[in-house]
Amino acid sequence: MIRNLLFILLLFSGALQFQAASRMKNICAESAFTVPMNLEASNISFTSAHITWDPIPGATGYTVRWRASTSAVWLSMNIPAGTTSVDLNNLTPCLGHMVQVIDNASGDISFPLTFYTHLNYCRSTSTNLGTLYLSNVTITPSGGLPAMVSASSMSNHTDFRIDLPRRIQLGVGSVNNVISVTSSWAGAPGISYVKAWIDFNANAIFEASEMIVSTMVDSTNPKAFIFNVPSLANITQCGTAMRVIISETMPAGPCEIFSYGEVEDYGVTFVNTNLAVDETTKSKEISIYPNPAADVLNISGLFSQAEYEIFSVSGQKMGEGRISGNTVDVRHLAKGIYFIQLKSEGNTIRLKFIRK
Repeated sequence: MIRNLLFILLLFSGALQFQAASRMKNICAESAFTVPMNLEASNISFTSAHITWDPIPGATGYTVRWRASTSAVWLSMNIPAGTTSVDLNNLTPCLGHMVQVIDNASGDISFPLTFYTHLNYCRSTSTNLGTLYLSNVTITPSGGLPAMVSASSMSNHTDFRIDLPRRIQLGVGSVNNVISVTSSWAGAPGISYVKAWIDFNANAIFEASEMIVSTMVDSTNPKAFIFNVPSLANITQCGTAMRVIISETMPAGPCEIFSYGEVEDYGVTFVNTNLAVDETTKSKEISIYPNPAADVLNISGLFSQAEYEIFSVSGQKMGEGRISGNTVDVRHLAKGIYFIQLKSEGNTIRLKFIRK
């Protein structure tokens, strides 16, 4: 009798646990089914993006919220039921943006999607990882601009455009710039093909006339190639891009999906050569120090009050004013290379300095 009662109690307890587990499973399934999925950003420009997501059956509407990476404030927009896309406008150029979609009925929130407001290029990638890849890409600009060295591991495609240490600076109209490419194989080294483009006119298309490398390479590393920058290279707010492809077969173009190899994209900033004054034309009497400077730039050799303007290497004005006490405060500048233009007694000179 006692044994029968124990059996009934165990059976009842097991049934309760099974029902609880089933109920929890259903709750989790229902919750997962009301989370907006597969967010995608397309048609990205400097100030806009088109956002899409999968529909949720029975949804009463959605709330889309977004913010720039430099802001903690969310902006939001209500989207009616039956609509699963939205155009975000008036975005901040050259920045990362985060967007989420909320199901209004359940309050469930999608995983965040991050995109960047810069030129939107065609897709190119390999489909097999690790057989052949770019282990190093180095750009050595002419004219004293800093070199860019990018050592990396294997991938199908890597977008380095948001990686500031890998950003390339090139002078408009410069000649004898050098690109060096090191290829690596996971197995036995063989023959591969390298092509590279720079979007000189910044129209988001890697055109045939913008190809700077097209060659066959072998296991003797690295390979170096010389290229020039046209005088009509377009200086834009967010810069432009360089694409390098290495493939086991000759790439047909910059937008190819291929089997073995790798694609790497890099950000490029063109320097206004009108600001890069030849050292021989500089005044020998006026100088700046320390260089690099952290907080204050001292100016010696001025015999009267002077006005100054500070420009970035892309030609953007970063500050101006009247020099007081032969010093200029540069603490507001980000780390990088700049030009200071000094105007005194009808004379104008430009000097290059580094904010460290």
